[in-house]
Amino acid sequence: MPDPAQIPVTLLTGFLGSGKTTVLNRLLRHPRLAGTAVIVNEFGEAALDHELVRASSENVVLLGSGCLCCALRGDLVETLRDLAERQDAGEFAFDRVVIETTGLADPAPILHTLLTEEGIAARFVTDGLVTAVDSATGAGTLDRHEEARRQVAMADLLLLTKTDLPQAQEDRVRAELARLNPGAEVLTVIDGAVAPERLTGLGHFDPSMKSADVAGWMHETTRGVHGGGAGGIRAISWEIETPLTAGQFDLWMDLLMAQRGGDLLRVKALVHLTDVPFPFAIHGVQHIFHPPVPLKDWVGQDRRTRFVMILRDFTNAEVAEIFEALERLGGAEPVPSGGYLSAEPFHPIEPEDIRHDSDHPA
Repeated sequence: MPDPAQIPVTLLTGFLGSGKTTVLNRLLRHPRLAGTAVIVNEFGEAALDHELVRASSENVVLLGSGCLCCALRGDLVETLRDLAERQDAGEFAFDRVVIETTGLADPAPILHTLLTEEGIAARFVTDGLVTAVDSATGAGTLDRHEEARRQVAMADLLLLTKTDLPQAQEDRVRAELARLNPGAEVLTVIDGAVAPERLTGLGHFDPSMKSADVAGWMHETTRGVHGGGAGGIRAISWEIETPLTAGQFDLWMDLLMAQRGGDLLRVKALVHLTDVPFPFAIHGVQHIFHPPVPLKDWVGQDRRTRFVMILRDFTNAEVAEIFEALERLGGAEPVPSGGYLSAEPFHPIEPEDIRHDSDHPA
């Protein structure tokens, strides 16, 4: 039995665009989780999600960019030790930790670290692995990506998101979840709304209660074997100095979706439009782009349009061409379908009200 003095740790994972940041932002605004320390890891150099998660909670620690299952395991250990030292010194009060991993993380090495690392296992106890799964793109993701299958197979609780989308394939995704992890509860989550008590108290992670594959993955970890692999997946960040027109952005996105939509695993951006004083937050997963969210103000003094994109099988030249094309389209008219940003009414909201991976696509 875990020591009641240990600090419970919830591992929140899910493939790119699965909706886990939406869930996290909603949870952090709940009074029951007011004493939660959050560790966020993002794949790529820019951390747009981190800025918006911080709007929900000041107790946020950003791990360096990359995949938690490799070099960042050391960073995770140091972060947890630092949190414990700050708590002991009275600098930082918290009674729970949530680790939100990058969508490309293999959970096995992270769990192994939490269960076996000297000094960590004595102070912290794993209180469940929660995995978000996108019902709109999840079936294809599970077919193609080993990391996604591992995230599902190791979960104590599965959150099925975006079931209200027209593109949802709920029956197909549920069947695959049952095959990969028949013992895990599947909870339908709309717009990130889930009661905190459903995600806490899940119990100490026990590999013996999982499939034989899970036991093998944990054994690989003890031998230093890297499970899965990102393959041709890469993260890029890009800044554009000059404000864009709404028509320019709309036409560019329309062309990009038609040509390479399936290879845009994740798109996040803060867009500066001409004659609009506030930024638009943009979120997309493959061909599904969610309604742009106008924010009330910029974070800090940086007014540049900023992109973070996780791409599959793009060369450096192709990445450069993407953004050169965007800048060449200056003065473009909105696309005939009514546009994306050009059709958006300009009613800004507070940054803390943004909902990542919105369940209502454009």
